[in-house]
Amino acid sequence: MMWLNKKKNLKASYYHTFLALIVIPILLIIIISSAIIRTMMVDSATRSIKRAQDNIIATLGGEVKDVSLRLSHFVYVNDNEIMKIAAMTDTQDFTKRYSATLMLSESFNFAMVPVQDILSAIFYMKDGGSTYMKDDIILPDEEIKASDWYQQALNDKNMVKVGFYDRNVATSRKAHTLTIVAGLSPGIDVDRDNVVEMTALFVSSQTGNLIKEYNKEKLLGITMLLNPDGTPVFDVDDGMRFFIPEIVSGGETELHHKLDGKNYVYVISEEPVTGLLAVSVVDSELLTRDFNRTAAAIVAVTVVLFGLFYIFSSYFLKNIIDPIHNTVEGMRLVEEGRLDVHVVPVGQAELRVMIHSFNRMTRRLKQLIQENEEEQQKKHEAEIRALQSQINPHFLVNSLNSIRFIAQVSRYEAIARMAEALIKILSCSFRSNVGFYTLNEELEVLDGFIYLMKIRYSDGFELEYEIGENCGACMVPRLILQPIVENSIVHGFSGLEEELGLITVKARLEDTYLYVTVRDNGKGMTEEEIRRLLSNETAGNEDYVSIGVTNVNTRLVLNYGEECALKIRSEVGKYTETVLRMPAETKEEHI
Repeated sequence: MMWLNKKKNLKASYYHTFLALIVIPILLIIIISSAIIRTMMVDSATRSIKRAQDNIIATLGGEVKDVSLRLSHFVYVNDNEIMKIAAMTDTQDFTKRYSATLMLSESFNFAMVPVQDILSAIFYMKDGGSTYMKDDIILPDEEIKASDWYQQALNDKNMVKVGFYDRNVATSRKAHTLTIVAGLSPGIDVDRDNVVEMTALFVSSQTGNLIKEYNKEKLLGITMLLNPDGTPVFDVDDGMRFFIPEIVSGGETELHHKLDGKNYVYVISEEPVTGLLAVSVVDSELLTRDFNRTAAAIVAVTVVLFGLFYIFSSYFLKNIIDPIHNTVEGMRLVEEGRLDVHVVPVGQAELRVMIHSFNRMTRRLKQLIQENEEEQQKKHEAEIRALQSQINPHFLVNSLNSIRFIAQVSRYEAIARMAEALIKILSCSFRSNVGFYTLNEELEVLDGFIYLMKIRYSDGFELEYEIGENCGACMVPRLILQPIVENSIVHGFSGLEEELGLITVKARLEDTYLYVTVRDNGKGMTEEEIRRLLSNETAGNEDYVSIGVTNVNTRLVLNYGEECALKIRSEVGKYTETVLRMPAETKEEHI
């Protein structure tokens, strides 16, 4: 069922590729871009909150500075005249007190340009009495005198100290309003009568209204004012329910904290003069709610698109894989030898063209096989007729055996040995069913050939062997050395007068190869002669010895590849060396 694995692999490969190159990159882009955009949106919202806080801090700082300057101006104007008149109101004489109060009101109105934000001015006397300008303060005197700003002013004479109230302090004020109070305790140099304990100016703050307006914007969160110790100064929307200790320990900062299962962002700014902290708390989900909705819509659309693409891919792949499966099944049948296969063309146009081509190829292959069988049959019949018209090689060998037997009986040893050598060569040549034998067997045939050549050339040369250990058992193509040795005898030693020719045959094993070297001390060859010898350019001259060397080179290349081609080195007048390189294989290893 190989085709099933192929089908599965094709689908798996397609979906894996689509997943790796399309789905995963898109998901990564969505995730990374979502994280970046979400961070940018949170940062943008945080900057908006920070700008609102900067506005609150600037407004509060301006008001604190303004009320401090007003109180200082009120106390020190006209050589502390206000303090002198205020001291005159501290009397039990009603007439004098009334007169002094009128004078004080006139001086107050003159010193203070009438504005609506001033709620009241109060002079607290050392004997426990007090004098009010404008509205009455409804806060108990005990509470006011126990306030931090009051006590700080008492300890730091002639210095303005500021405090805050987040509730109604005057009869004309509503609840949940922010009031700024500035207090100054005059020293003896300012209150020469040493009657006034504290001068306080109560002013309505617009900072509270500003905070209320900002709190209406959900994306700006809930803003409150806190003392440096974390106690509330102005909190109209119960912002203290979000209080965490880190608020008062981190200074100006931005915090992310989880409270009751929800994530909150805390933005904190500090007013430099009073040290008050403006703290804004906003739910993280509010900052990213719109983005989360958009991201969810994008994810939903992406999932739908991927689903539609999956449906399309399944349909598209089915129209591709089924025809391919049918074609592969047809190939399998052809591989088994069934050439009558016909695949029905289906699927896309390109696949139908491929299937038509396969069917034509199958029909053509069947036709060629039939033609080849007919041609081989004709050749076989022709060979039989040719063999019948030729001398039977076995008859020739048997005849030589008879000659050798008669020569031995008649004691003609030379003739008998020549016949035996010729029999070995002919027997090797006639063994057409054997293409390889061992190197030792090749050397035995070569010995017979050398014996005949020595008789022909009157012992004009000698042959030496240097065969390495285990080389003789290696398989070599039959009659692979005889043409090379014959080339040394016929061409290498031609023209030599009295000098004895020497041929050396060496064999060695190196790595996994058998190297056989044939070297002679003949006249040598030029590079051009070597090139012509290996390229068979001498074939036209009926030089059968050169043709034999070329045939050896061709057989080596066909059997072992170009890396095993003949290597010939020669120097004119000195030597010629031919190297054969073959895989070192024994009879058991050779296939």
